Amino acid sequence: MEKNKIRRPMTFLRRISQILCFILIVFGAFLGIKKQNLSFLPFIEAPLEYKEQLKSEEKGAVILGPAYPQAFDTYLPVKSCRFLRQVGTFRACFMHFVSESISWLTPPRLLFSHILLFLILAVLLGRFWCGWVCPLGFIQDILNIIRKNFKLRRFFFSEKFKKTLRNLGYLLFISIIILSLLSAIPKLPWSVRKQVYLSVCQMCPVRFIFPYIGNWPIKHNFSPFGYGIFTMISIAFFLLLLVSFFIKRSWCRVCPSGLLLSFFNKGSFLAKRKEPLKCTRCGICVGVCPLDNKEVYLQKKKKNIDFASCIHCFRCIDFCPEKNCLKVYFLGKTLFRSKFKR
Repeated sequence: MEKNKIRRPMTFLRRISQILCFILIVFGAFLGIKKQNLSFLPFIEAPLEYKEQLKSEEKGAVILGPAYPQAFDTYLPVKSCRFLRQVGTFRACFMHFVSESISWLTPPRLLFSHILLFLILAVLLGRFWCGWVCPLGFIQDILNIIRKNFKLRRFFFSEKFKKTLRNLGYLLFISIIILSLLSAIPKLPWSVRKQVYLSVCQMCPVRFIFPYIGNWPIKHNFSPFGYGIFTMISIAFFLLLLVSFFIKRSWCRVCPSGLLLSFFNKGSFLAKRKEPLKCTRCGICVGVCPLDNKEVYLQKKKKNIDFASCIHCFRCIDFCPEKNCLKVYFLGKTLFRSKFKR
């Protein structure tokens, strides 16, 4: 382990971070973290109409669950599932917050501090949250590690299919917003509104993982029609997640939370830079990137190599054979740099 730590310090530190964050996010309440009543993060609850309607629903429906007992009533920029209510630490992911707030027509005064917290976290670190913190990202990395231990071949998406997945991610993000708006229209019948309510949770692949960890298994309904469509979509996304066994971070390519964070990647305080004159065009950075990004390799002039799909795993820096060719900065201070490996 000590040898690996010296040779690949970023990979070592990232694995430690992922393990600790997974335990904290998924099992925080189980480990004894108590409920925190933070006045600057107001509790957001359903309007009376929703409460009355939801009382009549069956336990375990995909849009339902017990009251929120999590320690922190706030939303992370990563997958912190709302159904981790028996064991989890945080209320839900930020995409859940976006969808639910639109559906409930939550007053802006209650939203402000939650949005501000997200903006601070996003501007500070960008998609670092995806590479070092996200529990679902960690699960995908574990699947890939299992494949490597079995010495099975790694596969790659074609450039055309990667572009298709990116476009699918945008389509998923837009559809969540539109469906949330539909669920907020009072004149629509409840039978219609409830089918599109929290579409982000209904389509999410973690509905096949975290609800069972949180001891609140949900129903995977195929009727009425709306539930059936969303269940089929969630199955497709869960299969895409399982593809991470052969193709690294397959779900991350369409994840709406990652897409939202990607808008902050270039402007975050965490930055990655390249010294083009020191690059020997060896191509190692392309081979080790979990999302098969080529931007670090292709960049010949600009020093700033922050781009939307980078999850800041820093494997390119860990494996780069050229000393000081790649560097990571935070608030202008150098944190990590590539070092020559003998």
